[in-house]
Amino acid sequence: MTEFDRWRDDRERADVQAAALAGDIGATVTDLGPGFWMVSVSGQTRGFVIQVEVRGEVRYDARLRHLNPRQGTRIGEYWELAKAVAAIVAEPPRYVGRDPFRELTNYVSRDEMRERTERKRLQRRAGRFLG
Repeated sequence: MTEFDRWRDDRERADVQAAALAGDIGATVTDLGPGFWMVSVSGQTRGFVIQVEVRGEVRYDARLRHLNPRQGTRIGEYWELAKAVAAIVAEPPRYVGRDPFRELTNYVSRDEMRERTERKRLQRRAGRFLG
């Protein structure tokens, strides 16, 4: 058995474990490439798992989604893919009640733009006559 065959068998075993775990908790694990998985819960991307090799041992780095796409909020490093996926799913969503990705864009309704403009106007005039 070659090194590649061993690596492929380990990878298939890890993928089966992740799929079984995802079926238990309602999460979806998508394989994005060699050693890179995306974890989604009810259609929302929650985080990513990256396979790293440290001193000849394979570990899995769990990271939550972040505003900067190339960065992630690191949860921890795990020995098993299933535990890394479970850690991402167990972590509560960071942004409750609002979506920061939507706030970064200007795609809002006219009423929301009017409210925002009025709020800014009132803020500018707030301290003018006090004093």
